[in-house]
Parts: sequence; structure tokens; C-alpha cells
Amino acid sequence: MNQQQNVLLSQADIGAGASDSTKSQQAVSDKASMTPSTASAEQVQQWVYIAQDKRQTAQVRAKALRQLAPYPSQNSLVAVARSLQDDSDLVREAAVIAAEPYQFAHRWRMLSPLLQDQSQQVRVTTTANLIRDFGKMTPDQQQSMTVPFEELKNYLKAQTNPKSMLLLADVYRWHQDWDKAQSLYEQLLKSEPQNVQVWLSVADNLRAQDEDSQALDALNKAIALQPNEANLYYSKALTLVRLEQKEKAAKAIEQAAQMAQTNSYFWYLNGVLQEPLDIEKSVTSFEQAYLISGAPEQLYAVCDIYVRTQNSKTQACLTELGKIAPDYVIEQLEAKRKK
Repeated sequence: MNQQQNVLLSQADIGAGASDSTKSQQAVSDKASMTPSTASAEQVQQWVYIAQDKRQTAQVRAKALRQLAPYPSQNSLVAVARSLQDDSDLVREAAVIAAEPYQFAHRWRMLSPLLQDQSQQVRVTTTANLIRDFGKMTPDQQQSMTVPFEELKNYLKAQTNPKSMLLLADVYRWHQDWDKAQSLYEQLLKSEPQNVQVWLSVADNLRAQDEDSQALDALNKAIALQPNEANLYYSKALTLVRLEQKEKAAKAIEQAAQMAQTNSYFWYLNGVLQEPLDIEKSVTSFEQAYLISGAPEQLYAVCDIYVRTQNSKTQACLTELGKIAPDYVIEQLEAKRKK
């Protein structure tokens, strides 16, 4: 496999190959999240600078952009937007990969012009980025994906490695060609039964068709093969929520959080699912999520549960949140507190 093919497969690792899970607070989306990286703010800012520094080689700038992919921010977005206009094919492609965390509307606006890029590698990587949101597209947007979809399909069919085959299956799934996706997944399960991502994609494919019981069966088979894989328990929790088996879902996400240890979203979701069952577990899970991530939204979740449970640490939490949140956010929480 050449270097360009490896770069396309890194797109799969970010999205299809790694995890297909949006961080929906309702926990019913068709995705599965990875344990977050822990680069410092200073390191992220350095990558932002390198990505835009034209004194650096294209290879160095492209590497910096790919490293930015897990760290969306305003500065990162500026670096991505500028790099999408770069003269280097390698830099433009890396910028497409770095655009992955941003909302579809923003990505479509930034990336859709590259569907007609002069470089095939940029075109297929762009298509792989956008096609996963095919179901969110307008009819006109879907129509504009027809030719790029065919090109990406043919490109992946020409590859002979399992990662390309998995990405092709995922591309079919995103394009809502469920049967074609399932056929490829079944081939992969025969050749790579220990491959966790294939099982996760199978579950996503079944959930997308509202076949939640079958998705649960697949995940249970996968867990029997890989009992220590946190993402399988996370996906199982999503499926159990859809099946309205809330207690079993809470147990599954608790297992996922304990296995992953440092995945703040798993702990956050554990807080959500434990709340109706065990308020102490819920509070502890929200606290753990914030301790891991330090993210404002996680601090808000902690303060919110404190307010609603009249926790003795409520005021301290609101004071801390007030340093970073708009006044109206604190006012809304204070209003809950007075009820």
C-alpha cells in the first residue's frame, strides 16, 4: 500500500475504522466513541501553528493537521480552512481529515468544493468524510454525491486489504445500501472474527434499520470473543436504550466506562443512565467525566446534577462554572435550585 492509500485509511481510522459514534446525549446514535487523546493545549496550539507555517515541508504540515483531528477548536478550524486551499495535495487531504470533528453543515461548506479537486486522493478522502452524513443531506446534496460515491467505491474495490474492505462496507452503510454493507461485513467476520470494529459496524448497520434485537445478538457474540473491549459494551448500551432496557443499558455503559477508564464521555453517559437507578453512582460518574476532560460541558453536567440533588458542593460548582459560562447559564441553574 502506498503512502496516499495509507492517508485515506487514516480517514477510516478517524471515522469508520475507529468508531462510528456521535456523542448524542440521548445515546441512540449510530456511532461508537474512542478513548480521547490527551495532548496539552500547548501541543495542540503548536500543531495549529505548524499546519499554517509554509516554511515547513508539506509532509510536516500534513502530519500536524492529522494530529489536530481529535482536537476541534476555533484555532484548529482556522488552520483547517486555510489548509484546504493549499497548493499541496498532501496538505489539502490532511486538512480534510482534520475537518472530521466539525458539524456536517460546516464540513459541507468547507469540503464540498474538493469533491472536484484535481487530485483523486483528495477527492476520495473528501467523499469518505462527507458520505457518512448522507442521511442528513438535502436531495441536491445527495445528488451531487453520485459521481464522487462511484469514484470512492471503485477506488476501494481496487484495494486488496481488509481496512479498505471495511471502509467500503461502511461507505455502503452510510449510503443506506444496507444489504451490500451487510454482505461485506459477513465476509470480514469470516476472515477476521476478532476484529472489534467489524462487529461494531455490523451493529450500526442493523440499528440503522431498526433491527435492534439482531444488533444486540451480534454484540453479545462479539463480547464473547472480546470480553475486555470497552467499545462493544458502549455499543451494547446504545442498543439496549433503543430496546428500552434501561437497567441493562446502565450496566453495559458502566462496564464500558470502567474498562476504558479515561474516556470522559463513557463516564458522562454512565451518569445519564445511572441517574434514575442510583443517584450516587450518577453523581460520581459526572464528577469523574469532568475530572478526566476538564471540559465546560462536563462541568455544567456536574453542576446540573448538584442543583437537582441539592448537593452541598452546588455553590462551589456554580462559582467555578461562572468563570467560563455566560450569565444566563448560571441564572438557569439558579432557577432550578430555587424550585
